[in-house]
Amino acid sequence: MANTTKQDSMAIQQLIAIMVLFYLIQTYGCYPGLFGLPLTIYLKDNLGLSPAQLASFSTLIFTPWLIRPLYGIIADAVSLFGYQFKSYFFLCYSLAFAALLGLGIFKVNTISLLAISLILVNVFIAFSDVLTDKIMVVQGTILNNTARLQAVQWTSLSFGQALMYYIGGWLAQNSNLSMAFLLTAIVPFIGLVATFILLGGEKKHRANVSVKTNLKSIWLAVKSRRFLAVLGFIACLQFTLVPPQLVNYLVYYYKDTLKFDPQFIGLLGTFEALANGVGALVFGILAFRISRQLILNLAIGLTTISTIGLLFIHNAQSAMLVSVFFGFFSMIAMLGVLEIAARSCPVGAEGATYAILMSVYNLVKQPGPILGGHLYSQGVPVYVLVIISAAFTVLCFFLIPLLKLKQE
Repeated sequence: MANTTKQDSMAIQQLIAIMVLFYLIQTYGCYPGLFGLPLTIYLKDNLGLSPAQLASFSTLIFTPWLIRPLYGIIADAVSLFGYQFKSYFFLCYSLAFAALLGLGIFKVNTISLLAISLILVNVFIAFSDVLTDKIMVVQGTILNNTARLQAVQWTSLSFGQALMYYIGGWLAQNSNLSMAFLLTAIVPFIGLVATFILLGGEKKHRANVSVKTNLKSIWLAVKSRRFLAVLGFIACLQFTLVPPQLVNYLVYYYKDTLKFDPQFIGLLGTFEALANGVGALVFGILAFRISRQLILNLAIGLTTISTIGLLFIHNAQSAMLVSVFFGFFSMIAMLGVLEIAARSCPVGAEGATYAILMSVYNLVKQPGPILGGHLYSQGVPVYVLVIISAAFTVLCFFLIPLLKLKQE
């Protein structure tokens, strides 16, 4: 028993290291990436994109994240060079490194070439993200630690974003887009080294599951009432006309209406990311002490309050307060939902099934910014968009009974 406990402890420590590093690579590499804010400012000031055009561009380059179930099907059914994870990570990070290096060296500055190149970068990093989530679901379920591993993922991502937004704000203010891409290229290179260190001992794996069998398992999971209820809950919770990311049309509102400079906008992202990290830590501590139903009730209520908080931004101080408030509560809300999602994945198709849930999570976030960008361009006040977004969140209260959490 003592040896088993020690082995489990060592396994969890290695999983924590994998989650921390690979999620940092995700956020620094492209989602939103070190180049995120410099790119937004460049598209606005140099190429003259309108708020609606910027939202459409962001959605276009984000498309690879919406087809993650395809990556999951491949990862679940096919081993690469005999390995389930290691070879895929090497391939993804090598190609992402090459693409980002090319963007920086050749100083790509046209919208078409930027779109094509960044779509490729997102494909490679999104595939690696699916692999990371598959490790979390499979090993976390075995060790009964999915909540802890998810909290670790988003704690590392959030604290990492805090520094990233600060650097991004500095780059947008003092450097250029090519330098931002060159610095970002270092990130997937670190991923190559980390793969060798953390997954170097992975044993060869023979994938005996056919794609047809894999698809059958996914279909059985997708058509279950619980799974559909989780999908509906995620969709209602995440749909918003005023997402908090600092790479959408809200940058126009902050920069043109409130007169915030790019470096301060980056600093807002830093404060929000730090609050995200604290929220993830709190969730990791309370996950085993609070019922899932209470977590979801808190998720809905706190997300609604956080969204309404955007109405109170009128100067630098209020912007910081709202960013911290929103960052803390939105992270608790998100992890409460993702924990339900992780526990809804069937054995044998974890990669694809969780990727479906995460694709829905990301997909429903895309129409809102585009619609919000169009409405903002037409003169609709930000407070109207905030109220509509909060109203959609409140609808989630009616979906909780469909999850049947009391039966667990």
